Amino acid sequence: MNYIINSNGIVLFLDNKPIKFEKSSRQYAQIVEKFDLPENEQEKAIREVIFNSPSSLDKNGFKATDEGVFYKGEKLPTALAEKVKSLHKEGLPLNLFEKFWQNIKENPSCSSVNELYEFLSYKELPITEDGCFLAYKGVDGSFWSVSGNKDTKVVKGKVDNSGRIYNGIGERIEVVRRDVDDDRRNHCSHGLHVGSLDYASSFSRGKLVVVKVNPKDVVSVPTDYSCQKCRVSAYEVVSEFGAEIKAPAVDENNEPIINTDSAARDAFVDRVDNYLRKMSEKGYSEVCVRKIQNSFSPEYPSRNRVLDALDDLGYFWHEDEHDGLVVELGD
Repeated sequence: MNYIINSNGIVLFLDNKPIKFEKSSRQYAQIVEKFDLPENEQEKAIREVIFNSPSSLDKNGFKATDEGVFYKGEKLPTALAEKVKSLHKEGLPLNLFEKFWQNIKENPSCSSVNELYEFLSYKELPITEDGCFLAYKGVDGSFWSVSGNKDTKVVKGKVDNSGRIYNGIGERIEVVRRDVDDDRRNHCSHGLHVGSLDYASSFSRGKLVVVKVNPKDVVSVPTDYSCQKCRVSAYEVVSEFGAEIKAPAVDENNEPIINTDSAARDAFVDRVDNYLRKMSEKGYSEVCVRKIQNSFSPEYPSRNRVLDALDDLGYFWHEDEHDGLVVELGD
């Protein structure tokens, strides 16, 4: 099996066809780790990584077939099926979806749930460890809502004289559910509004915040704006917007949840970095790659895996006739 590893990722040549994996992909970390295996076992192991596609899902009550994705025998709507596939593709635990599914089941309205699926299908939004989803909200420069409604009964949250609600970071906002318009045909109506990044950005009057919504609190999804906005009875303001969150799932700090393969690779890179720092502190200006490999004793990572870590860390190396590949530590 031939391959090329560079600063962008790896290109494998299988069956006379090039297959590229960028370093940001889940498969990359798994593939590089397979180079630790004996050479005659590497290709088979790498093929298993590559061709373990989302369509092969069949575990923990989840099953993917040509007809769709099923959970405990129930066919999932397209938006939820895509979420399960995303989690599986990224190597994330599927119990993240289970909690989300449980919260959906607690929503008292069938129409609200069906409309939520339409909202989620516009653009995949990340789900959280506690079974909620993240969305966005446009507010003014002082974190107050752009408009207000004095008739809406606010159970939690700060309200000014015009009925506007304060959306500061950490605020938990809740209104009486029956005060939220459940008729999706009414486009501009009463209730708490959240939306996609595109929608929220268009309504921002100075700031944009990220909010966490429990699916049980979704009331309606108006038909205007391509179903990009959602009326809810409660949400929590978790952060000010910095960048679009594209991960399929986030942790309690709203940081992307990474799979164990990526986490293991990060730990490996950190260990190489720490070793080279210690060698530099001892006065070494160069270290051969073989010594780095030996530092992992009794394990012995492959040279490819070490070079991959060195590339991430920005080190340079050269060929030495006595010591093989040598890493330059600099001054």
